[in-house]
Amino acid sequence: MEESKSIPSPSEEIHLTTADFERVFGERLSSYVRSKIEAYQFKYESLSPQERDDCLKRFVESLSRDLVKAGAERHEQWHQGWAENLNSIADTSEVEKIIPKYFDKYNIVRWRQEWVKPRSPKFEYQMLAVIQDWLFDKYLRDVSHIYEFGCGTGHNLFRARAVNSKAELWGLDWAASSQEIIKKLNADGVDKNIFGHNFDYFNPDQSFEIAPNSAVVTVASLEQVGNKFDAFLDYLIEKKPKFCIHIEPIAELLDQNNLLDYLSVEYFKKRNYLSGFLTSLRKHEADGKLKIIRAQRTYIGSFFIEGYSVVVWTPSLLH
Repeated sequence: MEESKSIPSPSEEIHLTTADFERVFGERLSSYVRSKIEAYQFKYESLSPQERDDCLKRFVESLSRDLVKAGAERHEQWHQGWAENLNSIADTSEVEKIIPKYFDKYNIVRWRQEWVKPRSPKFEYQMLAVIQDWLFDKYLRDVSHIYEFGCGTGHNLFRARAVNSKAELWGLDWAASSQEIIKKLNADGVDKNIFGHNFDYFNPDQSFEIAPNSAVVTVASLEQVGNKFDAFLDYLIEKKPKFCIHIEPIAELLDQNNLLDYLSVEYFKKRNYLSGFLTSLRKHEADGKLKIIRAQRTYIGSFFIEGYSVVVWTPSLLH
């Protein structure tokens, strides 16, 4: 993204348009994605110098504290977290309650290497939704099966369903409470073609097969494995889905000469988030095991990280 950025004055409300997203995604968007952007109504304000300083102070203070690290030992915490969502769903009219509670926790998000202050509800959640709308529209319309690994409550699968009414949807997660949510969504008739399965990134279930003409999706879940992704990557290479789509923190795509990017990477390290994944994919590509279709940042993120970079790849049929 090389174009110059005009900086709006603080307190001036800015409304993001399709053109703004086309700039950061690097391509013209379909009418489907355009309609989604128009419906979301993205409005924000720039920060004043004092507000930016306050954010920097908060960020630096957080790095000096002991933060919870991602890893296998957090299994029970994730089970309890999804169980909270499960217990809040009384009936199918309350499906919105499956949206994880960690979205929009702060009133500051990242957009184009700056912190901004949202003025629209669900701003961060819907920014991630635009990324999914874009990728799912491009890659999921014609596949027969869609597997989201680390699916949590399964909320992302409904965005996949919006572009593919016939595909069999699978939500896989290591937390049993995740499968209970998906079972309820199926039983209550929210989606009769959605299924759950217990799956651990650290110990992949080799017996779980991926159907031909299928797609694999991960959304801010592979981040939890740190540098221990080899077993899962080997599993995907062996099972050969048509597409593998990852929306994850990818340090290799950020510019550490930019202060906010640098801080994002430092936070990745502090929390033990996904590390070295794109580098490993590139090595496997050089060895002829897979082909990377796209690897790019989206310039969209939360207060602490730009964690929504995009990698799409396909296993080699010759391997």
